[in-house]
Amino acid sequence: MLKQSLRHGWSYDARPQVYEYDETATDDFGFARLWSGGMSTALHSRAGIVHVAAIVEGIAEVTVDGSTVQIEAGQIILLDGDSALHAHSPKPWARYGWFFRDSILRGREYRRLMGEPRSITRESLLAMTSVANTSLDANRSGVKPSIHSRIAMEHLAAAAAYEHSSRSRTDPVHRDGLFLAAQTLISERFRDPALTVEVLCRDLAVSASSLHRAYQPMGMSPRREIERHRVAEGLRRLASDDGKHGPSMADIAAESGFTSVVTMRRALTRAGHRAPRGN
Repeated sequence: MLKQSLRHGWSYDARPQVYEYDETATDDFGFARLWSGGMSTALHSRAGIVHVAAIVEGIAEVTVDGSTVQIEAGQIILLDGDSALHAHSPKPWARYGWFFRDSILRGREYRRLMGEPRSITRESLLAMTSVANTSLDANRSGVKPSIHSRIAMEHLAAAAAYEHSSRSRTDPVHRDGLFLAAQTLISERFRDPALTVEVLCRDLAVSASSLHRAYQPMGMSPRREIERHRVAEGLRRLASDDGKHGPSMADIAAESGFTSVVTMRRALTRAGHRAPRGN
């Protein structure tokens, strides 16, 4: 098992090559943002919970009580936590997940929508992800999602499910897999100090505006993602340094993709970590 959220019950039983996961939750509701190089997931949910999943990029198969449907980028699906649920995607995908206990989405008017992929507009997707991203960002400072966030999220999900747009389901940048392609390059090459957003755009053969548009629904930017990978690597190397015969600060910075110790310290400070002293 790769990871399990004890609050809402999704367990991940196939380790992907690429996996990123952010979650903020209370016992009654929560939001998650995640992307991976393909995985298989099962749900052992608590009673009375409704799950909402939105695919930003990629495709997945969702099995509800033995019946399988395919959900694509630009679609959401409402899932009854009392059902036997399983999701599978052999390819990379990026998505959001929400869960609500004793939700309005368990009402009679929503029962017919359960387990059915619903195409939504980009505007609806951005509205839903914006609320989630705000809560996820606040969670880094120890702020849990409020009841007002829950109410907003439930109503956005309900409106999106009823909207069932017949228009184009998602942006061309997401149909082409640009977000996940960029994430893969970043994870492979962030240790190279020469990797910048401009280099990413050149190697992906896209404009800077297209690349930033691909990151927008995920509440991220390519520059922040490059720095986040470097910060994580720097912290890992600093934690393994015994302070006696280990590498210097300059070596750790260079091996993590930073151009200097000063740059590494500033990045660590921006990420909320104490910058190390020494050279």
